[in-house]
Amino acid sequence: MLRMAVRLRGRNKYKMYLALKQNKSLEPALPHTMMWSENNFVTMLRNYHSVVVKPNNGKQGQKVYFVKKVGSKYVVYINKKRKTFKKRKSVSNYLKRVTSKRNFIIQQEVDLARIDGKRFDFRIIVQRKKRNLPWVVNGVIIRRAGKGYKVTNRHRHGVIIPVEEARKKIPFDEKEVKKIAHLAAETLGRSFPNQKIFGVDIGLQKDGSLYIFELNRWPMLGGFRSLKDKSQIKRIMAFKKSG
Repeated sequence: MLRMAVRLRGRNKYKMYLALKQNKSLEPALPHTMMWSENNFVTMLRNYHSVVVKPNNGKQGQKVYFVKKVGSKYVVYINKKRKTFKKRKSVSNYLKRVTSKRNFIIQQEVDLARIDGKRFDFRIIVQRKKRNLPWVVNGVIIRRAGKGYKVTNRHRHGVIIPVEEARKKIPFDEKEVKKIAHLAAETLGRSFPNQKIFGVDIGLQKDGSLYIFELNRWPMLGGFRSLKDKSQIKRIMAFKKSG
């Protein structure tokens, strides 16, 4: 059941998360997310043992910190680098320092399934031609993380894989992925009534659960253009021009 939609602007990820959370059907697919504070960080790490700290309005996988409790130590992964801290207070102080100039969020880390030993997720393009017309899923690609990276973004050496190729290596329900992406776009579209396109990022957990990481209002389409089969990018561009 949906409450009254709140009008949003920009790319505030936390407000988008709250808007998506209003749809009870989506709640199971939303990783727990909080705004950054030292107290929230301690709570999230205690509950999940592995979290992601990222800019509230970030893009292209920049300044994303993965924090994991390993035994009695804490490991922070930044791109291909890692820092190890012996005390929770030390890692909190480090994160306070690197997050001081921008607003950050903390998100429960999803234990992503892997292809060829590397994490992957889905990027789905959902579009509508006009605000009163229905949303349509026009593209799906797989983004596999580069060697040594946790993020799957192409700007961080992620690799684009066609869905058909990925399905040969790992089973997943493409219809369910599309269904969740469509519902997410439909829900968030109520908060952005003039929005005509969303790039929906969805992760597949090792146990088969699907999680929505975020919706991008200005999705890059280079991954679709890089595919040998141009049918998806042609459909996406045709939809944009006819809107």
